[in-house]
Amino acid sequence: MARPEKVLRLFKKPDGEVLQQSNVLIDSFLANKSLFTERFFDLNDPFVQEWTAATTFAKELPPDYVTVNEQANETRILKTLMQQGRNLFQTVILYARLAFPDDGAVLQLFGQPQYRGVRSNHLKLPLLLRSAFTQVSKPEYKPALLARGLKEAEIALLDSLAGAIIAQGDVQQNAKKARLRATNQRITAMNVVWEKMSLVCRCAKLLFHDDASRYNLFRIID
Repeated sequence: MARPEKVLRLFKKPDGEVLQQSNVLIDSFLANKSLFTERFFDLNDPFVQEWTAATTFAKELPPDYVTVNEQANETRILKTLMQQGRNLFQTVILYARLAFPDDGAVLQLFGQPQYRGVRSNHLKLPLLLRSAFTQVSKPEYKPALLARGLKEAEIALLDSLAGAIIAQGDVQQNAKKARLRATNQRITAMNVVWEKMSLVCRCAKLLFHDDASRYNLFRIID
């Protein structure tokens, strides 16, 4: 299935500026409505009602910084969990070195050689943590590790942190998708407003070609 394409903005102005200008243009249009509708039938009702509704709808949509902040917050949570996972894994490896000195096979079994390559990957680090949990929990290793000071809760945390990282990774990805949907919805709504404004501007250029002061009421500059 193809990924949804990003909706392209038809204008360069900030959204708030466009919406403010749209309200001003609506007032100017209403004051000159009969002149417009006499020459341009497409501007008859319900054109101005649709234009007003489109402007109101776009104004009520949350600005981009809201969804940006939500996504950033989920990313911060994921980074925190990842750091906790790295710290915990390094703690386990330290106790493994203390409990099984000069035993490279144990370190390899616990996943120490793989750590550097997966430590920043939120999909692979949980697999390493769960693999370490499985090995550390075995009776041939666990008592020796506990005897050196590794805590039972730290062993259990290997598994629970792995699950938390996986779950938060899903939350972060959903936040990214939600931001794209919200952005596309907002830009689509703003494009509708811009198209209404642009149409009136083009019509005003012809209608008031010999009346610069009146035409200037309807000029929009991108």
